[in-house]
Order: sequence, then structure tokens, then C-alpha cells
Amino acid sequence: MVKNRIARTLYFLVVSLFLLGVYSCEKDIENVGVDLVNNGRFQVGDTVFEVVAYTINVDSSRVDNNEVLGQPGYLIGVNNNQNFGYLKSNLVTQFRLPSLGVNFGDNAIIDMVVLDIPYYSTRDTIQYAKDPLTGEEIKDSDGNPIVAPSFSLDSIYGNKDLPYQIRISELGTFLNVLDPENPTQPKKYYSNRDYTVLDELFYGEFKPNRNDTVLYVERRYLDGDPSTVNDIDTIKTETANPSIKFELNKDFFKTRFVDQDDSPFFDNFENFVRYFKGIYIESIGPDGSLMNLPITNGGMTIYYTFEEIKDESTGEDLNYNGVTGETDVLVKTKSSMKFDIGGARSGVYQRDYSSSPAGMAMSTPNKVEGESTLYVQGAAGSEAIIQLFTEESLEDLRSQGLLINEANLTFYVDDIKQSGKLPSRLFLYNYTENSVLRDLRLDGFDVFDGSLSYDSDGNPEKYKFRITRFVSRILSESGYSDAKLALKTYHRTDDPFTNLDTLVADYSWIPKGVTLNGNLPQLSDKRLKLEIFYSK
Repeated sequence: MVKNRIARTLYFLVVSLFLLGVYSCEKDIENVGVDLVNNGRFQVGDTVFEVVAYTINVDSSRVDNNEVLGQPGYLIGVNNNQNFGYLKSNLVTQFRLPSLGVNFGDNAIIDMVVLDIPYYSTRDTIQYAKDPLTGEEIKDSDGNPIVAPSFSLDSIYGNKDLPYQIRISELGTFLNVLDPENPTQPKKYYSNRDYTVLDELFYGEFKPNRNDTVLYVERRYLDGDPSTVNDIDTIKTETANPSIKFELNKDFFKTRFVDQDDSPFFDNFENFVRYFKGIYIESIGPDGSLMNLPITNGGMTIYYTFEEIKDESTGEDLNYNGVTGETDVLVKTKSSMKFDIGGARSGVYQRDYSSSPAGMAMSTPNKVEGESTLYVQGAAGSEAIIQLFTEESLEDLRSQGLLINEANLTFYVDDIKQSGKLPSRLFLYNYTENSVLRDLRLDGFDVFDGSLSYDSDGNPEKYKFRITRFVSRILSESGYSDAKLALKTYHRTDDPFTNLDTLVADYSWIPKGVTLNGNLPQLSDKRLKLEIFYSK
């Protein structure tokens, strides 16, 4: 018992001495800090550094889907933008075989071949159904208007009401998934690549249509007389979302598909994509709209009629001969077969910057003094280069022994020169090393930022980036003197937390663009400049 009391007493004394020591140390540290500040040895401040910024052209973007973590969007259409000039985008894609294989049956005749590609759309309200030919409201048997869902189309840029032409052709170039020269690596396709096209499958006028929700397939071969319509199939998805529907050349598919269904071309995917390499969708016209489309949800469906022997039930006339209830009659049965869009896909961007402000800025950029306006656009468009320091200014800054508390670059929107939708986020990266900045990798987008912010009136105002770690690195590493950054439109493939890569991916498929104030004139309070908050 006595030993226990002595042990508890000694424990109490040791703990008390330890706490007293900690308190004394804290007082000492606190007093040291007060002395530093009071003696003027610790200073804080902020300063503005002039930078040099100009616009460069991006020759091409990667647009294939051959990497699991690099799945781009797919762009179709044409647009002529007053700031960025003319852009048209074409699409190439393969198809997958049906899961049940290919067997069209006996003596198959094609009723219709349709390429169906959905829009990005949002169901917003309702509307009254109208006859697509007359435009008149459709009413039910009681004379009441029929209510139909209403959708708004998303991810469309430019003039939705201006029609242009679409040409769809058989693709003559085989699309590889793996690089033939190095089969361990995926094949890369860029937006400036040329492709061979073969037979034309469709040519016609097109403009986006939010009411394109239903397909009507006329069945003309059920009675053997193609001059009469025996039945009409109404094809509509469960969600009734709108989609683009191109009617393709059925004679081509009769010869190349139906008449070949017993051949080895349809035995497996590899045989199939070497036999039918895919399609090339070309946009044609001086102006219109560009559309990002979820084409992986699309496909090509062959609607056809084939022959088979059946027994008719009582009152049933399957062969349309006017006699019911017959046995062993030759019946023409309607059917369909869908080939989903799949395999390798890519795109082609064609630009004309003639006389556009962006084109002139890229043709003769002032890399010494910088520019008053910067042009940033996606889809193999343009980026801004920012030179933070000269060698002289960098050495002067290093000699001051600054501790960087915060460093910011703020790009103000040029509200005079805007045209079209602005990017909701821009992406700043290390141009010299083509790498993601440590500020983003360690601090995340919440701190790094880059999102479009608005002024008190709700107008687009600026994009701000915090690059404290990058500037601190420049000051601390004497051998690091090339402080070039690049500003581009943001795409999901730029997210280092998703793609787990420090290198910046070269995918780009969103044609949104923005004009920004550059580093000139120096009298402007909204010019581009580097703001540094520091401690000495």
C-alpha cells in the first residue's frame, strides 16, 4: 500500500514538471514572436509584377477513344465565330456486331436503314403534339390536344436555326485500337488526320431539332407489293429523348450486309471492322452550329422483312391473300437488327482563321511586350502563353529573400469581344514541362480555382488562379528560370484526380472560346498581372 502511494506521488510530480516545462516553452516562443514583430525584423507586403502574355495556335487535338482514361466527346457541325473564325468538325466511327449475331433469314428485303444518334437534352416542360407535315395540332378522339413532352437541347454552339448539309460515307481507312508499330500502346488519332471515304450513304440538309423523338418505319413488303404500305412501326425510346435520324442507302446494305450474312465477315468483330470499316460523317456549309453528341448511345438499325413458313390462327391472314386460318403459308415477317456504335472512334477538325481577330493574334504574336487581348478556345483552337518573369526580374526577386504567402493570376473577360457561350472553367498548366501545376495537385480546384466568376450585375468577369507553390518553386530553385505557363479551355481529361497523371492530356473537343484582357495596356486596372503577397 505504501509503495502504491509513493508511486502515485512520483507520477504526479513528473507530470507536473512536464506541463510546467511545456508552458514555459510556449511563453518563450510567444515572446520570441513578439520581439520579432516589435523589432521590425518580420515584414509583410504585396506587390504586382508585370507579365508577358500572347496567343498561340494549337495545330491539332487528340480525339480518339483508345485509352480507358481518355474518353473525349464527339463534335459534329459547322460554325463561323466572329472572334475565332470558321470551324467544322467531322466524325469517324466503327460499329459493333449485334449480340445475337447476324442472320437476316430467307429472302430478306430492307425496308429502311437508320443511323440514330441522340442529342444531349433536358426535359423541361410539355407541348402539344403537332403533325410533322402540316404543323397542325394532333387531337384525340374527343377533340382534345394531345400533350407531348418538351425537351431543350444541350451542348450546341452557334446558330441552331441555320441549316447546313451532312454527308455520310463508308469509311475506307481502318481504325486501329493499338499502335501497329508498338502494340503495347494505344493508337493515337489527332484532329488533323486525313481519311479515305468510299460510297456515299446519305446526303441532305440538317439542323438540330428538339422534337425529333419518333421514327416511323413503313413496311411495304408484307404482301409482296412494294407500292402499298401494309404497316407502320412507331419507334420511340422509353425516355422519348430527341435524337438525330439519318436514313441511309438501303441498296448498299442489301448488297454488303443482307446478301453476305453467311460469309465470315460477320463471324467476329475483327472480321467485321475490316470488312465494313465504319462511317465518315462530314459537315458541310459556311455556318451553322456545332454539337457535342453522346454517340456511344447511338447505332445503326436495319429494318427488314424476311420469309418464313407459319400457320395462321383463326381469323388471321399473315400472307395478305384474303384467306384466314391457313397452314404452312409463306409469310413475310418484319424484323430489325441493330449495330451499336462502338470500337474505335475519332474526329476531324478543319479551321479557317482568315481575317478573324484570333487568327491575326496568332499569326504575329508579340512575345517580347505581350498583347492587349488573348484568345482561348478549345477543339484544337488556341491557348495563351504567360511568361511570368525575365531573368533580371527573377534574380531581383530572389535577392529579396521573400517568403511567398500567396500568388495569383487573374484573367479578366474582355466584355466587348465576346461571342457565344463562354467556358465555365479554364485550365492553367506548366507549359515548359507540359505538366499539371503542384498547386492543383496538392490543393485541389477549390484553392487553385480557374472557374468563371461574375460581377455584381451577373456578367462574366474573370478567371482567377492561385499559383503560390509554383512561384515559390521558381524562387527557391536557382536552376529553374523558364517560368512559362499556358492557359487553355478545361476538359474532363485535364482532371489529375481522375486521370492520375502529372502530364497534361492533349484531348480537346469543346469549341467554347473566350477573349481575355492581356498584359497591355499597363494603365488598365484589368490587365493581366501577377500579384504576390509575401513575408520577409
